[in-house]
Amino acid sequence: MENIVAFKTSDGTLFETKEQAERHELFLSKESHIEDFLDSSYNSYTGHAHRAMARTTVVNWELWKSKNEIAPK
Repeated sequence: MENIVAFKTSDGTLFETKEQAERHELFLSKESHIEDFLDSSYNSYTGHAHRAMARTTVVNWELWKSKNEIAPK
């Protein structure tokens, strides 16, 4: 038997790394705002695959901002 380490998010999803879990938690906390943006005219990436890439980019940007203490002016 092998002992493993996993990270469990607030919705019960398990992740192999802390970074993956943090990214998912951030998405959960901002999901409605992110989806509103993706549905808006400001998002020109409307295809299914492009929308997924845009979503990932927004989540990564938000996580990067929080880790680098970037606050809105």
